[in-house]
Amino acid sequence: MPYLPWILGVAAALLCAIGYIIYNVQSKKNDSKPNAVSWFIWAIMAVLNTSSFAVVTDIPHALQYMVGTFAAITTFLLALYWRRFNWPEPIEWFVLVFCLIVMGLWGSLNDASLANATILVPFLISFWPTFDGARRNPHKETPLAWSVWTAAFAVSLLNNVATWNENWMSVINPLVLLVCHGSIAMLSRQVRKLRFASTS
Repeated sequence: MPYLPWILGVAAALLCAIGYIIYNVQSKKNDSKPNAVSWFIWAIMAVLNTSSFAVVTDIPHALQYMVGTFAAITTFLLALYWRRFNWPEPIEWFVLVFCLIVMGLWGSLNDASLANATILVPFLISFWPTFDGARRNPHKETPLAWSVWTAAFAVSLLNNVATWNENWMSVINPLVLLVCHGSIAMLSRQVRKLRFASTS
């Protein structure tokens, strides 16, 4: 089906946008407590990831990342405006510096596929503050937005597999992001919150 990449690409982009709308509503209501380091790095990486991912794939497959670029920056700025960020912990400062160094090195890479793979490293590291926060206290996040984002990356992964272009990064990238977002959805689910409340 010649229109399949566009159908799945638009579906992934819409799910991505819906997830960000939900998350910002949750953040505004203080149901989600965004981590300053994670979101600052994600806002920067959104631009870098889209530029490199768009080179190794076509527009339908990159639509979600284009939407995510604008939405991640908007989410960071809104959380900053609403004063939802707490001052970073010492380990989070280390994460911030490390990720900025890796992103600085990213700019020297001439191979788009290698650049796309390299940018996953700071993403995984920057995910730790949010992951650890939800692991220690599931009330820091609400699973709905994270579940929607997980679905978005699942659709994106399906799109890349269904229209395989022999580029492994087009599969590895959404797969890694799917697992990361899904982990927060799992850590913040209601059953963990009830268990956490009963033991605290």
